[in-house]
Order: sequence, then C-alpha cells, then structure tokens
Amino acid sequence: MNTVAKLTQKQIEKLAVEIRTFLLEHDMWVDTQIYFNGKCFDTHDKETGEFYYNDPEHLVVRENEDPRRYFENVAEDHILSMAFEGTVCHMLWYGTNPGIKKKFDRIFEKRGLYYEFGDHWNFTCYYIGE
Repeated sequence: MNTVAKLTQKQIEKLAVEIRTFLLEHDMWVDTQIYFNGKCFDTHDKETGEFYYNDPEHLVVRENEDPRRYFENVAEDHILSMAFEGTVCHMLWYGTNPGIKKKFDRIFEKRGLYYEFGDHWNFTCYYIGE
C-alpha cells in the first residue's frame, strides 16, 4: 500500500517558484527550464529571443509544455522536471558548490521528493518511498 502524500498543483507551483528563487539567490538562474503543471519557467523567451539570466524581474512562463517533448526520462506521474546547463549542471554533476547543492536537495527532501537524472542535463522528480 502506497502511503506517500501527493503534492497538489498549488504545492508543485510553490516548489517551482522556490527552486527559481533559490537559483536566482545563488546567481544560477541561467540556461534553465523548470517544467511543472503543464507549464515551463524559462530563462529564454523564445518569442523575442531575449535571455533573462539571473533576472528576478522577468519570468518567462510558457503554457502547454510537456518535458517529454525535450527529453525522454520523465516520471510517468509527472511532478516536476528540470533542464539545465552551466552553473546548475556543474553544481549537480561536478561537485562545485557542495553547500549550495545540499540546500538545493533540501528543497525537494522537505516535500518528500528526490530527483533522478535522465541525461547529463535534466532530471525528473519522484516521491520518496514510491
């Protein structure tokens, strides 16, 4: 019997906002996408061609987005997925900023989540204990 408490869409959106805010606070909101609830937070505005790196004033939100269009390994019961390059990739793969990574991981753990990498540049979330 699975007793893992599922996050609501509102809670998942709060998670996405917290991740973006965290990355902004650490100057890491660069070449990053966060997919959740059928939408995507992005650093690149595809319509204008503008990039908004580490810019808290400009949140690019794309509707009707599914991470499966961009990478293969996405949880069947999708919660949240991310794609990233640069500083986020270096933090997650190469051990740069271990203190920041520990805080980043805590964002997920406190909600009963963990993430698994699909490729070098993306991950998807799962519930702990599932």
